[in-house]
Amino acid sequence: MAFHVALSKLNFGMTNYRHPDRAEALTSVTRARSLAYTATTPLECVELRNAVRAVSKVPGEMAEVGVYLGGTAALILDAMPERHLHLFDTFSGLPDGGDYLQQGEYAGSKESVERTLSAYKDRVTFHPGLFPSDTGHEVEDLRFSFVHLDMDLVRSTTDALDFFHPRLVQGGILIGDDYQDAGVRGAFADFFADRGESLIGLPWGQVMVVKQEV
Repeated sequence: MAFHVALSKLNFGMTNYRHPDRAEALTSVTRARSLAYTATTPLECVELRNAVRAVSKVPGEMAEVGVYLGGTAALILDAMPERHLHLFDTFSGLPDGGDYLQQGEYAGSKESVERTLSAYKDRVTFHPGLFPSDTGHEVEDLRFSFVHLDMDLVRSTTDALDFFHPRLVQGGILIGDDYQDAGVRGAFADFFADRGESLIGLPWGQVMVVKQEV
């Protein structure tokens, strides 16, 4: 305990994975991260996995916007074996820069992600292009139980919320990354200011929204 407290004073944190459920989660995360590097930390990956599993009884497709190298996509697919996952990315990096980000950053080719996810190829649909302007029409008639947004940019995040919120089924979960960024946090705050859902800030820089009654 003293070691945990000492680390917290240095702005670091630790989690105990001794419990079987936590150990299983860490095993799943480690397996997914071994397939491809991900900027998403192990603790963030555990929260992501928990959210995916929480919608096991909620009907609908799954989606991820901001695929990078496919590490978190592998985790989502591993966490929910019977569901289909739609992957949206330019596959050429960020379309714009901003603050500390550079245009073209986080580029991962579609071919490399396909190799990473080859074990799940029957449950994945790729949507290359700028979302939602280029590819939103491809899934506009679908409904989603789980959505993961890892887009870094404010405008991209707002556009994705505009698209997915009305298509998220009741009880569905949306997880957003980069919530520690003031711009992204503001985008979520503005979008949900007049809506019924609460923003649940997770301790590792993520935010979770559970869709209320439609």
